[in-house]
Amino acid sequence: NTTSNMKNMNTSLLLACTLLLVILCGSSLGHRLHLGACTLTVHTHELRHHFHQIRHSMLTEDNHKGVRLLRGDMMKSLQATESCCFLRQVLRFYIEKVFNSYTSSQSLHRRTTSVLANSFLSISKDLRACHSQMHCQCSAETNLKFDAIQTNYDKLEIGAASVKAIGELDSLLEWLESFHNN
Repeated sequence: NTTSNMKNMNTSLLLACTLLLVILCGSSLGHRLHLGACTLTVHTHELRHHFHQIRHSMLTEDNHKGVRLLRGDMMKSLQATESCCFLRQVLRFYIEKVFNSYTSSQSLHRRTTSVLANSFLSISKDLRACHSQMHCQCSAETNLKFDAIQTNYDKLEIGAASVKAIGELDSLLEWLESFHNN
């Protein structure tokens, strides 16, 4: 009888551990995004989590509410085959310009933007693989759309521009999430 109870308890414990593992692993898995011929895994929920830690501050500090860098309609108008190239350009822009020029006296903001920058670097590495396989080509029209983002960014003072760009990450994340169902 004691042996039977031990087996039942071990089985219950094993099932509970398995269920917990499935829940934890499932929440840590990224979404497979299909950007034209390029497929990559992006942890958009983690990006959103980190962004939401600083979102309110970025929107509050934004003194140029009439200026838009990342317009949702513009990103949605991109052809599927152009999305990989556009994302590659936008991530490089955020890594090299936005996050590099962002300064804050708040340690949470510095840590969060560092985590976001590292996540963008990781995605960029996956995009480089697509690019090297010729799955990530840009048309002149896509380059013009990206150039417009950079031009509007460059018109602003560097600190205000980085706050503006970080505050608009919602639009980029929403656009990325739209590829999860494709």
